[in-house]
Amino acid sequence: MRFLLFDADYTLLDFPEDMVRSFKIMYGSCFAAQRPYSEELLRHYEACNNRAWDRFERGECTKQELYISRFIEFLSKTGLSGDPEAINEKYFTAMAETGTAYPGAVELVKELSLTYDLYIITNGNVVSAIPRIRNSGLAPYFKEVFVSEAVGVGKPDKRYFDHVAASIPNFSRSEAVVIGDSPSSDLQGAVNAGLRSIWYDPPGAWTNERKAPQYTWRAESYDELREILSNV
Repeated sequence: MRFLLFDADYTLLDFPEDMVRSFKIMYGSCFAAQRPYSEELLRHYEACNNRAWDRFERGECTKQELYISRFIEFLSKTGLSGDPEAINEKYFTAMAETGTAYPGAVELVKELSLTYDLYIITNGNVVSAIPRIRNSGLAPYFKEVFVSEAVGVGKPDKRYFDHVAASIPNFSRSEAVVIGDSPSSDLQGAVNAGLRSIWYDPPGAWTNERKAPQYTWRAESYDELREILSNV
């Protein structure tokens, strides 16, 4: 094994933590005068966001449509008013200031970078994806970050992985593995691209899908991930 293709959110980065911080900042800027912030409003946004991402991963909308539609639905559900595009911009600006790595994530990739070539494959956005990785302390250990928006297509589309493969010097699919938490994005993308995969599935991990995914190995912790890689 030579090439490790890491997902970012929920695998190395604590997206729920960063999302809540970003949403609260955005809400204070855009809606505080209309209604005080509440956890109920956050739950409404999370549901709208999850539905939008599901549509994107099924190929039913573009990334830009995803971003705007989640806030259109949020406004409709809550009765708040505002410009969805401006709201989304505020949210991304706030998100770019975050970057919370899971405990042990930086140590993991630092160690692995001594043996493997590490890359990040993310469906994140061009405004915040790279700043968050930089803020987290993960960036020095990755050779490149492939952001789906910059590529023009995202996981699980085979074309995304074909672009990644063509961009990595001397890339060999037989020497590569996708490491991520999402069955529909990371694991299905690996299947589509003819790559092996490690499903990072820690106990209690968030997911909006529990169907049995196709994967090569499964790790419930970073230590299990290390063990799998050491035995491949």
